[in-house]
Amino acid sequence: MEIFVLLFVGWIVYNIYSGYKQREAEEQIKILLDAMEEERRLNAFKCKITDDTFKGEDFEWDVFHVQMKGLIEGSQDDFPVKYIVQMADVTDGRSPILSAIDQFQSNDSTVFWFESGIDRLPYSSTIFKEWATTVKIPKAILEFPRSGLRKVEFKVFAVDANTDKILSQDSTTVSYHNTDKGYEEQSEHREYFEEMVVKTAMLVSASDGDMDTSEANVVKSWIQRNIERYKVEYRDEEKERLNGYIKEAYHDIQDDNIDIYDTLEGIENIASEGEKFELFQVCLDVAQADGAADEAELEIIHDIADYIHLDEKQFKSMIEKTLPITMHTSPANEESLLGITPNMEVKEIKRILREQYQKWNARVASSDPKIRTQAEEMIQLIAKARERY
Repeated sequence: MEIFVLLFVGWIVYNIYSGYKQREAEEQIKILLDAMEEERRLNAFKCKITDDTFKGEDFEWDVFHVQMKGLIEGSQDDFPVKYIVQMADVTDGRSPILSAIDQFQSNDSTVFWFESGIDRLPYSSTIFKEWATTVKIPKAILEFPRSGLRKVEFKVFAVDANTDKILSQDSTTVSYHNTDKGYEEQSEHREYFEEMVVKTAMLVSASDGDMDTSEANVVKSWIQRNIERYKVEYRDEEKERLNGYIKEAYHDIQDDNIDIYDTLEGIENIASEGEKFELFQVCLDVAQADGAADEAELEIIHDIADYIHLDEKQFKSMIEKTLPITMHTSPANEESLLGITPNMEVKEIKRILREQYQKWNARVASSDPKIRTQAEEMIQLIAKARERY
């Protein structure tokens, strides 16, 4: 009997102890979960926007500097992620902000959209403790609905690169004073500007004596993206109007009845900086569409840049990016790409070649294979130029 009593007492003691241990374990788990939740709260994903400048070797942009920090949680360690940035004007309701160049456009319209390349984060729960750059957005390429003080909303997303699932997101609103006329204010000038884009691009296409199908497709693609800015009920009408400019320009070129300076007359007075870049980018895209940019095409592109007063350093940057060295079809074109003009003295040419060599030699070790390849090609070009001078 005493044995049973001892066993019963032992069983009670064991259960009391086990219960105590279980409560202690539960309390520890709760403390741990609370600590993890506090860590998440303290390291919540955030974004911020500051005014900044982006300096290249030959140019400088005023930019919106988009930064992020905080927690991004994926499904496993070493998971792929990409970053998306959206912008909207929320001053009076919600209106899209447009981009003049396709690097900052959505696939099927000119509405602003930025999507990064793929990054790999080391841990399933990765925390950026310090602010990290997501993207720097040139202000000159942006088109707002109206001029004056605007409220601009930025949304930043961290997205699973495999599934497009949103992992983290945040938004913030900043004030920005837009000095250019907005696209709603200049609607009466927009049709004229669009006509100038189409006709100027067609002149670039025809400058080498042949209007290639691939070049015409560039213009048609621009038209397709451009009509997305119009209300749905007007898009068919606008598409017909824009396609009409192609036919008109084609016949004027065939009849030798069109001139680049007449075509661009007045564009300086009505076009915003963003629209100038838009026009110029379309012309560059046309020049590279058939895989070669010959002397006539580059000459007219330089004339366009001069006529619309495009900043020389930014112009050279766009040339380098859109028309890589392998597309230039004559030594004269190649020297133009290096910044050498026919009236330069040999001493000045040698100075430019030294500067160009330093610039491109620094890019040979780039992790980006496209930049690395272009750097190697440019160094070969510089070597050829040195032999001549």
